[in-house]
Amino acid sequence: MPRYLEKRRRRWYAYLEIPKDVRQHNSSARLIKSLGTESLSEAERLVLPQVAMWKTEFEQLRAGKDKPLEAEAREWRDDLANASDETREIYDSILDDKLREIQAQSPEKVETVSKIVRGETEELTANLDAWVGTLQNAAKTIDMKRSDVERFADEFPYTHLVTKRAVQRWAHKLQHEQGLKLATIRRIVSACQGYWRYLDRAGYIDRDDAPFTDVLDRGNNRTKTGKEEKRAAISADDVVALMHAAERKKDVNLSNLVRLAMWTGCRIEELCSLEVGDVLSDRIVIDASKTKAGERSVPVHSKLKPLIDDLCRNSKDGYVISRLSFNKYGDRSNAIGKRFGRLKKEYGFGAAYVFHSIRKTVATRLENAGIAESISADILGHEKQTMTYGLYSGGTEFSLMKQAIEKLSYPV
Repeated sequence: MPRYLEKRRRRWYAYLEIPKDVRQHNSSARLIKSLGTESLSEAERLVLPQVAMWKTEFEQLRAGKDKPLEAEAREWRDDLANASDETREIYDSILDDKLREIQAQSPEKVETVSKIVRGETEELTANLDAWVGTLQNAAKTIDMKRSDVERFADEFPYTHLVTKRAVQRWAHKLQHEQGLKLATIRRIVSACQGYWRYLDRAGYIDRDDAPFTDVLDRGNNRTKTGKEEKRAAISADDVVALMHAAERKKDVNLSNLVRLAMWTGCRIEELCSLEVGDVLSDRIVIDASKTKAGERSVPVHSKLKPLIDDLCRNSKDGYVISRLSFNKYGDRSNAIGKRFGRLKKEYGFGAAYVFHSIRKTVATRLENAGIAESISADILGHEKQTMTYGLYSGGTEFSLMKQAIEKLSYPV
């Protein structure tokens, strides 16, 4: 009798003795399965794939845990892809039996397993690293996009599960069950849509639908400009009050940071990354800004010069504001920015007031001093919106910017 084969009546059966070390997982000492044929040559062709599958299951039991069905399905898919025309029929038959078993035991998984085996779906995060490698954003933004896609994949682990209706329900759950703000949900959906487009362009999915289009109401969309408008300017009196409040808390770096901002209008990231070598006798040179227009020279106000000279002279690490810690993205402004947030909250300033509000204060003071908008834009590092100044002008002469910034005043 050929190995692993047994004839009952006129049909052939595959059988395999269960090893003693895994026998406790079965109710009998032997596995047996009909091969559905009366032909010996056909049975000899069918028996080996069935025995191989049983032996694989034994190895999984020896490993101490069952392999997830999805992982098995990927192995079956690879077996099918590498099978010859002669053995493909055998694997198809065995897999049909397996799918019937899964339908009986885990009906919620049978569709996913079937689509994996047939190559009709992919694990959503299978190409996440490759996509991340194509991104040109800052490191913090890239980490955020990865996190957003991973959050999405927790809900939709495979691509066939991603439908427009399902994404709409998920977005609704994020807002109404998890309490996320619309702006946060839009950011998450945008990251997932970007990843989905990458999968489509790279040929990892073959879909004609657009599951992320119009998932959220466009009417509630807030642009970056809209967010800027909701940031309120801090009055000159309150800027001075916050500066003195930081002094009373003996937070010298925070107090100096507020002083630098109120006399220059610079962003917190620009000031915290400012090196001693960027400070000249009459100006500070900003060459690490978030925008092209932000790369500029800002005149040093006469009221600020004693402080900035002292900071440069006593720097311990080459930075104008010394001894700030870097976060994992190389940002020195993160921790001190949080300290400012706690300080302003302690003094009754709400969410509309942030460190960036001091830039609004400077812009307001310059406007009230009669400074032309184009000059203020060059001081603050803003894009000029007009054709003449924005496209053709080479910028304001430094002497005019110096005269303008000297118009700044505070009730110090």
